[in-house]
Amino acid sequence: MRKLTLNSILILALSAVLTGCHGNPHETGAGSSGGGGTVTTTTPVDLLLTDSPPSGITPLSFEVTLQSAELEPGNVSLLLAPQNEEITRLQTETAMLSTTEVAVGSYTSVQITYANPSLTFENNTGASIVAGGITCTAGSVCTISPTATNQTTTLTFPSALAVSVSAPQAVQLDLNLANLFSGALAADFTAGSSVTAVSPSSADLLGAVEDYVGQVEAVSTANSTVTIGNSLSALTAYVNSATAYLDFPTGTCPTPAFSCLADAQIVSADVSVQPNGTLLAEHIYFKDANSSETEVEGVITAINLVTQQFTYVVLNESATVAGLGIGSIATAHWNVAPVTTTFAPDDMGLDTTGYLFAIPADLMVGQEVSVLRNTSSAGLSLNADRVLLRGSRITAAVSGGTSFPNLTLTALPSFFGAAGTSQLTVTVSTTLGQTEYAGNATVFSEIGPGAIVSVRGQLFPNAGTPTVLASKVVLN
Repeated sequence: MRKLTLNSILILALSAVLTGCHGNPHETGAGSSGGGGTVTTTTPVDLLLTDSPPSGITPLSFEVTLQSAELEPGNVSLLLAPQNEEITRLQTETAMLSTTEVAVGSYTSVQITYANPSLTFENNTGASIVAGGITCTAGSVCTISPTATNQTTTLTFPSALAVSVSAPQAVQLDLNLANLFSGALAADFTAGSSVTAVSPSSADLLGAVEDYVGQVEAVSTANSTVTIGNSLSALTAYVNSATAYLDFPTGTCPTPAFSCLADAQIVSADVSVQPNGTLLAEHIYFKDANSSETEVEGVITAINLVTQQFTYVVLNESATVAGLGIGSIATAHWNVAPVTTTFAPDDMGLDTTGYLFAIPADLMVGQEVSVLRNTSSAGLSLNADRVLLRGSRITAAVSGGTSFPNLTLTALPSFFGAAGTSQLTVTVSTTLGQTEYAGNATVFSEIGPGAIVSVRGQLFPNAGTPTVLASKVVLN
């Protein structure tokens, strides 16, 4: 069974009552009584989501709804609305779920309710798997709704969680798929969940919501904020003088600045979570001038150059598309008349000079790509105006020695082997700061043979030596 660990971090921020609402714009502050006697103030709570990576059979997408999260005693809600999340993208990133105001007090447990688990996986076991009421034959990519028990579970803190403005705390919820799923892929959320309390004072813990792709829903000059939303969620982030605006067309935006942002643009944002519970946009990358065509991102599982199409599992949509959900197995077609599809590497902050992604022959299984969906598309069939090479998320073992700036990955997710790829070269940037290190590593030299790492980066066939140009490496 593949191990996939989901970590949900509830950050209790440093400051006391804040005006307005931060984080998901669909959430509002809620001052509630909860344990510890009379409450005189509240403090903002950010609900973040991240994922520790897999090894074994390949889940290509795992989507679940966090229906509710309540601190006890007092039924102090951390979510005012259910939140859907796609988990496999979070091997190297964090998802921002919400920010709410929570009463200062003492809490003994957290009650979590999950709903609607959906798993899309490739069966490389060599035999059929029967799960979720379907039979998935060997070599197939299948989507199931796992039989689930204990979808509401109460998790007790090892010791009472004392929340105050002078002593902030964080709650880390772990959902371990190795424990969650039985051999028959039935899900027991009590067996798979645990909770701990940690200090949120470290910047590493607060972390960042990286590469959040969506369309601009609102720009507030008065508040210096931008709201970005996609098919799963939305967030509101502040900007400041250090915010970088990248790839905006010089014709309409000769000087990159906050004024370049406009409603309906499609952008990608790197957003950091501040100690006071607010979100700060550090980088905003321009993708499309308007949302008339949706960006649909996913991981490629099969390619047919003769019929000019590839199959991929959808992981993100810049807006909801009818008949095309997260985890869907879709087919993208290129060069559908009268359109000539363009292929290009996306700007992920690294120099891609010397790495080719310009024609269909540069496609390979395991790449994560974003398809600009032509309006002639229908349901699971997409006609591509453009295919952008995005950052794949890959967890594997480091093989042999490492020699800066390269390391070799083996024990790859099983669908790579099924497609004929047994190892990958990972190349980090030689420019300080362009490749981010996280987890148990802060520099390249801390990564040794046998280490399990999660890498985010653009995957290039590279003339038979498949290479990941890494923007992030997490040592697990």
